[in-house]
Amino acid sequence: MRTKQNIYKRKDGRWEGRYFKEYDSNGKIKYSSVYAKSYTEVKEKLNSIKANSLNISTNGIKTDFKDVCKEWLEYKKSSIKISSYAKYNFIIEKYIIPFFNNCKLYELNKNSLNELIIKNNNLAQSTQKNIATVFKSIILFVNDKYNLNLEITSCQFKKAYAENMKVLSEFEQEKLVRYLLNNINLINLGVLVCLFTGLRIGEICALKWSDIDLKNKIIKVSKTIQRVQIVDEYHNSKTTIISQSPKSNNSIREIPMTDDLISIINKNVKNFNSNTYFLTGNKHYIEPRNLQNKFKKILANAKINDINFHALRHTFATRAIENGIDVKSVSEILGHSNVSMTLQKYVHISMQQKLKEINKLKLF
Repeated sequence: MRTKQNIYKRKDGRWEGRYFKEYDSNGKIKYSSVYAKSYTEVKEKLNSIKANSLNISTNGIKTDFKDVCKEWLEYKKSSIKISSYAKYNFIIEKYIIPFFNNCKLYELNKNSLNELIIKNNNLAQSTQKNIATVFKSIILFVNDKYNLNLEITSCQFKKAYAENMKVLSEFEQEKLVRYLLNNINLINLGVLVCLFTGLRIGEICALKWSDIDLKNKIIKVSKTIQRVQIVDEYHNSKTTIISQSPKSNNSIREIPMTDDLISIINKNVKNFNSNTYFLTGNKHYIEPRNLQNKFKKILANAKINDINFHALRHTFATRAIENGIDVKSVSEILGHSNVSMTLQKYVHISMQQKLKEINKLKLF
């Protein structure tokens, strides 16, 4: 009977716990054991030994850190999505391995992560945090595999500034809707759907007609299309398109459609094949990058200032809150795990709305 802490019950009824003792002249790990009548006693003995050996020297380890990084990546491969694997691989090949070069495990210290982040201080805070997350996970893997106690200090990330995400004003939104309706096609219809449902660009690209239940007025979101970057062993990068389940379980959801949206779809699309993509009407999808380019042309033709496609999602959330839809409903429609994310990142109340709300305060 084994446990996660290298503790097991022997045939003679006693419990045994193994722990790292030292390295031999070849850098190989040597273990020792403690014994007791119960699991709890063995665990207490191991914790006591661990507490007294936090400063164990790792000079005997000859393993290159880059090799352990690749071992960790291979270990994670079977339990993560393709997009996550590509992301982790890119971080390791682009930032971690080049920085540590031919560093051995024993050369790592508690300041290694902080030094790595300082080196990449020009990157966005989100990227820095992704690097730190991957590095910490690798260190946990190292500690577990080699029975070590490598520690890392917290690091100072680049100061984050609030994103100035553009949201369409009510006037701009009216202009866009008018243009889309006057020039209706599947792409323009898709833009309209995103504006009134908050779908992500990858989700609308992956949407098929079978995902749209016109009778019950529901869009079923279960897939997303995205282009991911892969870095090979020679640090050459290339991109590839993948279709997979959304970023989280909350993103797999059902979104209600307005009666107006249902009416527009019924009026402009006849005899669609349920196995075809919504944006193309055939079995070939349009990738997010191409949809973004088409969206730029739509904005130019509608004489609206340039914005990113993701601004449609922000606009949807903002309009929904402004019109009194409760934040919990908006959060679930967007596929968020909690309402705080919705309020902090996706709601940009207009000054007109603020004036309307502030006037609820009366002198008498």
